[in-house]
Amino acid sequence: MRTPHKPLQVTVYQDVLCAWCYLADLRLDVLRQELGEAVRWSVRPYPLRVHDVLPTEREKRGLVEEVQRAQRESDQVAPLLSTDLWLGGDPPRSSVPALAALEAARLQGPQARAFLARAMQRAALEQGVNVSRPDVVFELASRVGLAMNEFSAAFRSEETRRLILDEHRDATARGVRGVPTLVIGGRWMLCGLRELSEYREHILACMGRVAAPRSGSSERLVH
Repeated sequence: MRTPHKPLQVTVYQDVLCAWCYLADLRLDVLRQELGEAVRWSVRPYPLRVHDVLPTEREKRGLVEEVQRAQRESDQVAPLLSTDLWLGGDPPRSSVPALAALEAARLQGPQARAFLARAMQRAALEQGVNVSRPDVVFELASRVGLAMNEFSAAFRSEETRRLILDEHRDATARGVRGVPTLVIGGRWMLCGLRELSEYREHILACMGRVAAPRSGSSERLVH
């Protein structure tokens, strides 16, 4: 009798306010369907805006340019990306509240977190809505069918926010410098948006199904 292989662990660090993360998430959805239970996915928060402060005009210009570059990607959703989140009169001060909402949703199961994440990505990155605002968070959480009393308690908890900041610190210590970042099987770290084929190649290599990539586009994970 053959011993079944343990699922490969893939950790995805992302920020819900990041257009690159949105595109990466859509590409990885394809692999989630393809690879099924052979891979165990873990999506972890990595806030690009840690501190509660309005972005400067220079920062907003940089954020707008990032979205404009993402709009030129070949993904079907890329032309729908909007710069309104950063050009409107209510730009997010910090990513932490939005990521706290996703951690609160996670307590109701991975599917609950995924539903809220996609709703927040569409609202923020296609419609320009500031999803770091509590009123927006609660509206979206209710819309995707979360149990609101449980969600509200977890979202408002200081422990949830500490978890995100601790995760940010620990990930940075392991070499994460931005998002999206994938850590595959504790062996490879892929930083930035990659083509679907590259994500597939590295995951299959870590599963032993294909030869390890020879390019220098990945770096070893340093513990």
